[in-house]
Amino acid sequence: MTTGKHRITALYCRLSRDDDYNGDSASIQTQKQMLEQYAKQNSFSHTKFYIDDGYSGTSFERPGFQELINDIEKGKVSTIITKDLSRLGRDYLKTGYYLENYFPEQRVRFIAVNDSVDSSKEHQEFTPFRNIMNEWYAKDISKKIRSAYHTKALEGKFTGPFAPYGYMKNPNNKHQLIIHPETGPVVQRIFELARSGLTTFKISMVLSKDKILKPRAQIIKDHGKYVMDKFVKHPFDWSSRSIHAILGNMEYLGHLVCNRNKSKSFKDRTLINVPKADWIIVKNTHEALIDEEIFNIIQPMITAKRTNIKETTTYQMFVGLLRCPDCGKTLSFSRYNNRKSFGAYACSTYRRFGKGYCTTHYISYEKLYHMILDDINKHLKHAKINEETVLKHMLASNQVKHEKDLNRYQKEILKFEKRVEDINTLIKKIYEDRMHEKISEERFIIFLKDYETEQTNIKENIEALRLQLSDYKDKKDDTEKFLSIIRKYKHLKELDASILNEMIEKILIYDTKEENGVKQQRIDIYYKFVGIL
Repeated sequence: MTTGKHRITALYCRLSRDDDYNGDSASIQTQKQMLEQYAKQNSFSHTKFYIDDGYSGTSFERPGFQELINDIEKGKVSTIITKDLSRLGRDYLKTGYYLENYFPEQRVRFIAVNDSVDSSKEHQEFTPFRNIMNEWYAKDISKKIRSAYHTKALEGKFTGPFAPYGYMKNPNNKHQLIIHPETGPVVQRIFELARSGLTTFKISMVLSKDKILKPRAQIIKDHGKYVMDKFVKHPFDWSSRSIHAILGNMEYLGHLVCNRNKSKSFKDRTLINVPKADWIIVKNTHEALIDEEIFNIIQPMITAKRTNIKETTTYQMFVGLLRCPDCGKTLSFSRYNNRKSFGAYACSTYRRFGKGYCTTHYISYEKLYHMILDDINKHLKHAKINEETVLKHMLASNQVKHEKDLNRYQKEILKFEKRVEDINTLIKKIYEDRMHEKISEERFIIFLKDYETEQTNIKENIEALRLQLSDYKDKKDDTEKFLSIIRKYKHLKELDASILNEMIEKILIYDTKEENGVKQQRIDIYYKFVGIL
């Protein structure tokens, strides 16, 4: 133990973002100057600074404070001096524990200069009340900060400490995101690799091999933050989790997404997830890195459960697309060894629980591959021969089948709207006639009821026609979207994950059935935007 003559006078300084927000506390430099001057004037020697810059007073897990405690445990500290009680902490119970129990047991004197607190003197009864007020203050500031962040989020202002990977804060506006010239193209590459069928693990291996800095290492490079040995030693060690987070981040569409997690309380800063329904999403706040079509193609690929078999893009191209029409679950893949077939898919419910829960819905990889390839090429061929015929065929199930029907319905809507205006005029006239006693009360009620009934029926007809026109427009827009996809291709020689996820929404695999001595198997291919063709 250090002798009393040479024990340290600890000058403890703390500043947090909460203090900055309220303008309550002086800077660290100002605190240092103040404590140093106080120690000199009051003949405290062997001073040493312990500093926590950017740490909340509601938690005592601060590096500077923990260093101070470590030195106290070694018997090195005789006195602790702070600017005020709140610098020590804003948690009433924990601050009280250190002041009333821990420091006295360790024979450490505590002084809070501005609050006139000195544990070596008597009549310090007001100190606990100061601690309570400090905790109330911390709770109030926490509410104000949350409210301020919430308001900024609703206004589409970015408030995070660091921009999402791929973006950077605008130097002229810290609440605005702009594309990072170095990492923006990496994000676009990650999406392209995923679209080509590579798993998150495979993508992480590609980036690691190409010596691309992982997100935390990029923060170190750009800001000098989070400097830890493991980041310095392994700056290119990408994880599947990081890739997965990037592929699912809506902010790459140009939307601001806030309130995805929150701290448990103003005392406990542990983050908990917030339900997606409660997220704050403000669209089109910054330039997009990824278009919505590619983003939507990727989502079922990253949410699908991967098998434990050694990953091979050959069969993984169907991941997330195959479904059992009976139980609704996915089809899982089993790889064959020493067989002509590469492998086969079957209902995951059947494989896990047996025939009491579902049937096999078995199909070989080769059969599935060729059935889908043939179906896609059939539609590509039809579209190439006569795209207009294909468009009409796809719209055939809609009640409105021809442009002349559209024109007729639009004219009927205009006629009905004109009649509604005429009825309003008639209703106004019978009101005037009744006021001037030109018609009886009985006749007035009959007229009014008839007009109102007719008006209600007309409005219902108008709404029905508008719904039909809207449905037709939506279906035509969706069909045009599908045609814009297949226009990219003339004839496919082979399939890959990118093509499948661009064209197909899902594939239902039915059990094989025998009809007239011939085994047949039905599969339903639901194409993007148009469904079964």
